[in-house]
Amino acid sequence: MCEQVNFVDILEPRRTQSGIFSFMSRNWYPQRTQILDRYCSPEDLKNIVENSAYLDAIIEAECSRTGVNKAKLQRNVHSYLEEMGLDKKLHIIRWMGVIFLKISFMMKIKMFVNEAAVLNLKSTIGKNPVLFLPTHRSYADFCLMTYLCYHYDIDFPAVAAGMDFYSMAVIGRRMRETCAFYIRRTLVGDQLYAATLKQYVRTLVAKHCAPIEFFLEGTRSRSNKSIPPKYGMLSMCLMPLFAHEVTDITIVPINISYDRLMEQSLFAYEHLGVPKPKESTGGLLKALHNLNDHFGSIYVNLGNPLSVREYLKNNTLYTRETLKPVDLQQLTNEQFKQVQSIADYVTTLQQKNTVATISNLLSLVLMQSVIKNEPLHFDEVLQEVNWMATVLRHLGGSVFENDVKSSVERILVVHGKMMRLDRQRRLRLISGVLMDMSNDIEKKMKGHTLQAQTMAVAVPIIQLQLYVNPILHCLVSPAIICLIVHKNLVDKVKLEVDYHQIRKMLSHEFFYLEHEEENRFSKALEYCIENKVVTYNGDVYSLGEDTKLQYLLKWSVWPALTTVLKCAEIMLKQCSCEHKQALKLVQQDVELARCHPYCLSLEAATNCLQGLVAVGAMIKLKREQEVTYEVVPTVMENCHSIIKSILPQFAVEFGSSNAVMLDDRTLSRL
Repeated sequence: MCEQVNFVDILEPRRTQSGIFSFMSRNWYPQRTQILDRYCSPEDLKNIVENSAYLDAIIEAECSRTGVNKAKLQRNVHSYLEEMGLDKKLHIIRWMGVIFLKISFMMKIKMFVNEAAVLNLKSTIGKNPVLFLPTHRSYADFCLMTYLCYHYDIDFPAVAAGMDFYSMAVIGRRMRETCAFYIRRTLVGDQLYAATLKQYVRTLVAKHCAPIEFFLEGTRSRSNKSIPPKYGMLSMCLMPLFAHEVTDITIVPINISYDRLMEQSLFAYEHLGVPKPKESTGGLLKALHNLNDHFGSIYVNLGNPLSVREYLKNNTLYTRETLKPVDLQQLTNEQFKQVQSIADYVTTLQQKNTVATISNLLSLVLMQSVIKNEPLHFDEVLQEVNWMATVLRHLGGSVFENDVKSSVERILVVHGKMMRLDRQRRLRLISGVLMDMSNDIEKKMKGHTLQAQTMAVAVPIIQLQLYVNPILHCLVSPAIICLIVHKNLVDKVKLEVDYHQIRKMLSHEFFYLEHEEENRFSKALEYCIENKVVTYNGDVYSLGEDTKLQYLLKWSVWPALTTVLKCAEIMLKQCSCEHKQALKLVQQDVELARCHPYCLSLEAATNCLQGLVAVGAMIKLKREQEVTYEVVPTVMENCHSIIKSILPQFAVEFGSSNAVMLDDRTLSRL
């Protein structure tokens, strides 16, 4: 079980006009993350990079390779640094803080922070660079961490931001002045830019006295759960340690959980293939009026600081590269493997620090109600929320709740556009509305062009699933065991073999560390036996008596298993198929079969295709700009057989005939 964490709402003291302005204009003496002989300004940092021996060597090599004049390449480096380099203007940060607080109060937000973890971090920093690695579920993540640092007197983090923001009028410049530095999405095709970025990040880590903040995922998680990390930024950040420029680097894993995502509707449509709207200042200003609503609470949970040196145990810190001058040392293959190991481990630490909120618990209850086609009375909902909280705590989850009844009532206000109580005080999910799609949007659709009725049914279910997803990592292991045992009596050897095969197929949908799965399997099996999900008679495992818990476990992984099955069936027919075409075919098949609407998710389908690659059922080939899959028939048939044999059967109508769905037109009459 997970120990109780005490969270503090750090916005509460600011809930007056004077509270905002006096706080944001106070004398501020931040704690630096490392003590240096010389503190570099933003301009100093760029000058150090521009004059580094590493970039000089790269420029010389580019001159020889391309014949371009050295002075021109140096000007290119200068322009790259002007494009990416951070700035820091305290008066801008103070005014941005005022705006942040005013918008937060307009959105009725509370910001709960694990204060003990922050104070513990403050007591340890000052000796070496610190990397803040938060989960990335919303654009709000940028603002939250900067405000948290101001509140607790920690120097502002240098935040890696995508070029989407760079071109936004006013906003792009203001972000830079609040310590954002800009990086391009891809480094392919411009070696000089890639080298400049690597050296700039390396210099920030080694010679900047503030934390470095970036998102391991590389982009927002549209599914609201952990996705496999990208390794590029972390490898740049750890280079100063491998080159012995610094004695250690501290990584702080951070989980940010939301009662309500600002982007939930956009995410639902993106799952279905509707293209993401381009970020613009005008779009932001238009969106501001939609923020005058209840958005609930945000929970920031900092994990224990991780010493990279201790994690590596000095392995790979001394290589032939250390014989070169510091500036010219580069990452070895073995060191890059260590970077991958650290990134994967930190992702699991982020998972462990997930805060299961009442919003998550209520969504679990409502999704189960939809699957059962049984609307629950408010009193029954409270009982189920309490039960779900107990289940998650026993599985090691951290549950944030005080008074369940008042919390559920609060969340019903927060999610008033997604769920509500009807006249009989039964909890209902508000159905979607038919929407006309413009020809321009239709042409840009990333997957199969879905029918309007399909979209109307899928959007509310996918939005609800977004709040179920963050806590599924707690349920997935016992759920797989339950389903394997459900199909037949099975001994431990067969159970373990099938478990690992299925777990690997779902490795991208539910992230995990493969080398920890033996231990996870043992704990999940022990949990299933203790809670009567399965029984063991000394020879074989069979289903236990707790049918209620079994039901929860079965439906929790039903959408993911169904998506794997559909992917396997499509690829068995195709034998060879491009990635984009595979996604369209899977969506088309799911729409015809009327499966769980989350199976229409392009992200889920992509994850399941990657899982089939991981188990060797397909070979992934990159041809020019397109990814192609080649099927390995015998392995794919085996995967298909395993998934089909354990797939739970639920006869669910997700449309208007479902008793839990509340027609939007009915809502307008109430």
